[in-house]
Amino acid sequence: VYMDSYGTCQQSSFFEVHDEGYLVHAKGSGQPYQTMRCSLRFRAARDQQLCVKFNNFVIDDCSVNFKVFQESQPIDFARQPKEECLFRHYSCQDSPQIVCSTDRYLTLQLYKERIDAQGYSLLLQVVPKTMKNEIIMSLWMIVGVILGVVIVIVVLAVVIVLCCRKDKHHGRVLKKKNSKPRSGAQGRLLETGPEPSAPPLDSDVEMHHHILNSYGQFPNEPPPPYQPKPEPV
Repeated sequence: VYMDSYGTCQQSSFFEVHDEGYLVHAKGSGQPYQTMRCSLRFRAARDQQLCVKFNNFVIDDCSVNFKVFQESQPIDFARQPKEECLFRHYSCQDSPQIVCSTDRYLTLQLYKERIDAQGYSLLLQVVPKTMKNEIIMSLWMIVGVILGVVIVIVVLAVVIVLCCRKDKHHGRVLKKKNSKPRSGAQGRLLETGPEPSAPPLDSDVEMHHHILNSYGQFPNEPPPPYQPKPEPV
């Protein structure tokens, strides 16, 4: 497919992209039959997206612009793509490698501000790409992130519970056990105290024993006579 001829640029239908894809050529020659603006619209199968591989991309004249559009349906082939649908824009000093659409439609446009512009040479390859792999990879990535978050939350919850239990164990106050009321003779014994093993003595007898214990250690004999100590010589 050549982006320099009127016949190709005026096509009013999609270029249906199959497995082999399309090669797109564009080279400035300054010839009057070339167009100033050429838009090519491509469409892939329903479960595919489109990718553009830039095998050769040289733009020396900055008045030459290469644009990639993602147009929404329905598409008016009698009109040029709207700027609000612009997906990528390349010009001089750019070196793109590959760009892929997010759906099955892709529009390539070569725009020259001057009809005699010559400083450009492009060789592109438009190929389909199955979106199932991308979707599956995205789903697995989302599931992995969710599982990671859940695992982190569970681990934090377990750590918090263990810490709380440990704090409660160390800060626990032991309560005194309430003694159960005793019944019968045992209860009465604790309240009144132990009973004496013998009857108490009379007061006179007790006084007699007290006097004997207090003065019985002193004998009735008189003390020995006083003897002065001899004076030292």
